[in-house]
Amino acid sequence: MVTCHLDISGTPMEKAVETLSVALGDWYEERRDSSGNVNSNVMCAGLYMTEFLAVHFPLEKNDYTTKSQVKSASGKQAQRLLAQHGENRRFTSEGGRTSRATLNHADSLARLFNDRGVLAGLGECGEAERGAVAAHLQKWFVEKVREDYFGRRRIEADIDPDAPVRVAVASLIAAGRLRGGNTAGAIAQHLVGAKLKIRFPQENVNAESYTTADVQTGRAGDYQIGDTAIHVTMSPTEKVFAERCADNLRHGYRPRVLVPEDRVAAAVQLADNCDIADRVAIQSIEDFVGTNIEEVGGFSRDGIRDCLRELLDEYNARIERSEVDASLKIQLPENL
Repeated sequence: MVTCHLDISGTPMEKAVETLSVALGDWYEERRDSSGNVNSNVMCAGLYMTEFLAVHFPLEKNDYTTKSQVKSASGKQAQRLLAQHGENRRFTSEGGRTSRATLNHADSLARLFNDRGVLAGLGECGEAERGAVAAHLQKWFVEKVREDYFGRRRIEADIDPDAPVRVAVASLIAAGRLRGGNTAGAIAQHLVGAKLKIRFPQENVNAESYTTADVQTGRAGDYQIGDTAIHVTMSPTEKVFAERCADNLRHGYRPRVLVPEDRVAAAVQLADNCDIADRVAIQSIEDFVGTNIEEVGGFSRDGIRDCLRELLDEYNARIERSEVDASLKIQLPENL
């Protein structure tokens, strides 16, 4: 497992990393297609082969292959290697295991590491030193995963403009849940923000990162329109009602809590436990966004279609302004 934390600054290993990184850069760019994309199999091969390089040099065929594929190749293994470098978003489920291309890329990398590794002095390195070099090279591939996989891959969901808009919102939240991490929460919050901007175009509807806390901005909630404090949460807790909503009420705000449809009953129960159920508006995110978009669209097919497209455009613009992770953008369907 590549986890070596040796400081290689100012050592021959630093030069080895630089030499091999330049070679990897050329190797990697040669694998871009005509659209500028790189297949995830290329990234997977890099993650795996840097792992093998930590314990084998020069690399022999049986060090990294079985009869038909790269040893240990799987979605779980790719995810584990990414996690070692702090990347926990959901990557390709197969991890290149079923593609012959992954093995071809691995063979090519073995030749590169062997040829350039000799020039870089890997043959004179001990296992700990070589592990440190491999760790830096693996981190290089992790950055490529971030740039060319997560950075280019937008949220995709089935969006039918002829269906109720709440169905489209539910599909987007489901896609976020499938991707994992905080994705669904970020989608929900920015969809609500986009909807508010469309409904109240003269209001200065804030657009902060999903991870920005209310207290950092001085707002009464995730959004504040008039004297209403709007809280968007995927998993309502007692703290939302006992602390945030109660504080809103003390300061003259009308709290409104938005949760996924399957959490509405739980939210109502929590508000009741805090004795403020009759003073807090609780609504599903799907209905809050969907119903308003249909109203603004005049309840007509063409108007709703146009308004739904405006919602997604505004959402993507807000992601562009407030989030580092561009993969939170939504892929606009052709039927809009």
